[in-house]
Amino acid sequence: MTTEKYPTWLNGHVKDWAEKRLTTVTLCSTSGNDLLEVWYYGDLFPVKGEPQPFIVDGDEAPALVAARDPESGEEFILFDGGRHGYNNLFCDEQDPEALKNRPLRRYEIPSSKLILELGYSIDYEDEKELFEPDGADTVALITGERMPWEQVKRDGLDYIALSYLKEGGKQVQILDAELA
Repeated sequence: MTTEKYPTWLNGHVKDWAEKRLTTVTLCSTSGNDLLEVWYYGDLFPVKGEPQPFIVDGDEAPALVAARDPESGEEFILFDGGRHGYNNLFCDEQDPEALKNRPLRRYEIPSSKLILELGYSIDYEDEKELFEPDGADTVALITGERMPWEQVKRDGLDYIALSYLKEGGKQVQILDAELA
C-alpha cells in the first residue's frame, strides 16, 4: 500500500504525487488550476549550465517561494526557507522579525505547471526516541513549540527542489535547497 507523503503546508495543493528517485508532486490551486505563477523573496543566482537562475536566500532573510493562481488570485506557500525542513524544525533559530518582512516579486516565467521534488532520507522511526515524544506523541521544536510526530515525518524533509514545465514539456529547475 502506497501512502502519499508530502509536507502538510501543501495540503489541498497537490494534483499528482509519485514516488520516483525523490517524492515528486505536481501542484495546483484549491480550484484545481495547475498553471501557476511563481512569486519569491530572495535573490536570483545564475547557475552554470542551467537556463534559469535559482531562487536563493536574500541578504536580510531566508528565501520564501509562493505560487499564485492567475485566475482566482489564490496564493499559497511552496517553500519557506526560514520555517520549512528538518534544520528549521530542530536546529536553526530564525529571527522572527526578519521572517515577517519578505515582500514577494514575480519570477519572470509564464504561468506554468510546477513540480516539487522532496527528499526524505531521515529515518524518523529508527530515531524516534532521540526526539523524546511526549505522552500525546508530540515533539519539541527549536522554537519551543510542539508538533505531532506524524507531522514531523511529513514536514521534516531534508531536500526540496522546484521546477516548472516549459512549453514542450521540458522541466526547468529554479530552486534547490538542502534542509538538513
